[in-house]
Amino acid sequence: MKPGDIVPNGLYFNLPEEIYHADPDALGSTALKGLVVDPVEWQFDNLYEEDKDTEALIFGSALHLRMLEGRAAFERRFCEAYVPDLSGDVLVTKHDLTAWLKEHGQTGLSALRKDDLCRRVLELDPDQRIEEVERRTHAEETEGKTELKARRWGQINVACRWVQRDPLLSAVMEDGTFIEGAPEVSIFYEDNGVRLKARLDRMLRHAIVDLKSFAPWWRKRIQIQVVEVLERMNYDLQAAAYLRAWDHAKQAYADGTLAVFGDEPVPGFLDQAFDRDEPKWIWVMIKSRGAPQPLVVDWRAEIAKATAGREIDTAIETYRDLVAEFGRDQDWPPRHAALELFDTDLPTWWGTKR
Repeated sequence: MKPGDIVPNGLYFNLPEEIYHADPDALGSTALKGLVVDPVEWQFDNLYEEDKDTEALIFGSALHLRMLEGRAAFERRFCEAYVPDLSGDVLVTKHDLTAWLKEHGQTGLSALRKDDLCRRVLELDPDQRIEEVERRTHAEETEGKTELKARRWGQINVACRWVQRDPLLSAVMEDGTFIEGAPEVSIFYEDNGVRLKARLDRMLRHAIVDLKSFAPWWRKRIQIQVVEVLERMNYDLQAAAYLRAWDHAKQAYADGTLAVFGDEPVPGFLDQAFDRDEPKWIWVMIKSRGAPQPLVVDWRAEIAKATAGREIDTAIETYRDLVAEFGRDQDWPPRHAALELFDTDLPTWWGTKR
């Protein structure tokens, strides 16, 4: 398969990220969440998508890769941005290069470009440090990689160390990376006439681990921050969409109709994973502003899970109905009834600040 192909229904181990995201037909958890919150806004964003390659998204992608797939995979795609090391005997400016060459008996330097001066210095002393050369060497060695600022690089490595120290996760991690279960398990399926997909950050035998980064603007205890973020970002809806995909895969596996692509992390993994009513749901929340403090959330709110599940049901029905009425590639016009406002509906300060 290549990006843009329709991915056949089934459960995938090690499906490349670009193939998963480029499937043109299936709705993921983010789409379902958007359909719950406001289908008109979701369809507009879907038709007129903006470039979302923001620093926060890049940080989140890098953190996922480091924590879910390991240091080697992380360092193949990301690198720390170049920062000049000006300590010690390093030549930086053209003046520095010219002065060094004069000290070593060189003449006729005034017409030489900086590149020529660098070359002549290295001919005399291959070990002499030159900032320009170090910069170029770094660029050559990291070509094709995404650069992370030194602070971001440090946050990711610190976060991995701190998460591994959590007593709930330490047994399934090594070198800041999950070693148990399978990373990025993808599930494609059809439900109520709509093709759906989910990509589980980490599927363990007994649990699903979902990694989230967040950047609070306020100073509060992290426990309060995390609860507010979960609510504000409607992450319960995403979790419900993932659990729905897991349940569908479990039923298909029991029926012998689940197509499995790729190798299980260990023999019998799916037998053990699906031998339960539902998996434990674990969020690993990592603060991306300031100290990258992690907080593990064991989500046991059964009423909230059931409510979110019903909202996902409604989202699927809404999508199906709107596509039938307006089409997949057209905007969905809003149909709001006129809003009637009475005195009792207005805030008490209304009209007092003019």
